[in-house]
Amino acid sequence: MPEIVTQGTDHPLTTVKLQTGEKVALCRCFASKNFPFCDGSHKDHPGKGPAVVEAVASAGSDD
Repeated sequence: MPEIVTQGTDHPLTTVKLQTGEKVALCRCFASKNFPFCDGSHKDHPGKGPAVVEAVASAGSDD
């Protein structure tokens, strides 16, 4: 499960930490009720699909 840390209030910074093999869809339309994750709200905003991010093991990693 991704670890989510949000800091600040005026301009919040959200950090999502993934384990190797985890994949998430991050919202880019800012309409998601589950922000920073995509909930499909972009369907009402053409051209604003999610950013899909997957954590992969780095070269030489034991993960």
